[in-house]
Amino acid sequence: MIPKTFKILNHTIEIEFDNEHCLQNQCFGQFLTRENKIILADKYKTKKGWRKYKDPIIEHVFYHELTHCILYYMNHDLWDNEDFVDRFAGLLAQTLEKNESIEIDRGNGIGDSSGIT
Repeated sequence: MIPKTFKILNHTIEIEFDNEHCLQNQCFGQFLTRENKIILADKYKTKKGWRKYKDPIIEHVFYHELTHCILYYMNHDLWDNEDFVDRFAGLLAQTLEKNESIEIDRGNGIGDSSGIT
């Protein structure tokens, strides 16, 4: 799932699909630091017209650009290291993909000073 926006350190980051931008910049996606925007492509141009990328490719690119964004706002030296970012993004995407989840008991913790039931 790709959000329309998200917040990081109180900055609102917008996600936008812009195939022409990605074609002109020869990329699948791009994090624009000054605009607080992630641009993604969901289609690519062929001799016969535009073709849609498969969803797993689009999702991987989102996690790749999200990783750039997180590292940028952490002021981390590796924020623009494509190899590191791509590997980290792949691990992040794999960790967050749709897996079986557990329910968290949000009880009020009465009678238990630890809040753990």
